[in-house]
Amino acid sequence: MKRRLLAALGLSVAVPWLIGAWVKTTLQSGLHDDATRASQIVDFIVAGSVVFLIAMVVTAAVGCVVVAVMKGPHYIGDPFPQDESNGP
Repeated sequence: MKRRLLAALGLSVAVPWLIGAWVKTTLQSGLHDDATRASQIVDFIVAGSVVFLIAMVVTAAVGCVVVAVMKGPHYIGDPFPQDESNGP
């Protein structure tokens, strides 16, 4: 589970950054009214989505810890005794 959470954390940072970089390549000063302002807006959207996704990964990690604590340690007990008089 730790590997999945680390992978989700890495992807939640890398994917919005890559999408934002791809979107910013389409912003050219001759084609867009204010390319610098639009580029900054894309940066703000990327930063917000990264923070949101990291919060979701942390929430999932806390949920995993809560489930592990609630389950408790795994005990292996003796097998249930079979009564021979009640056979099939």
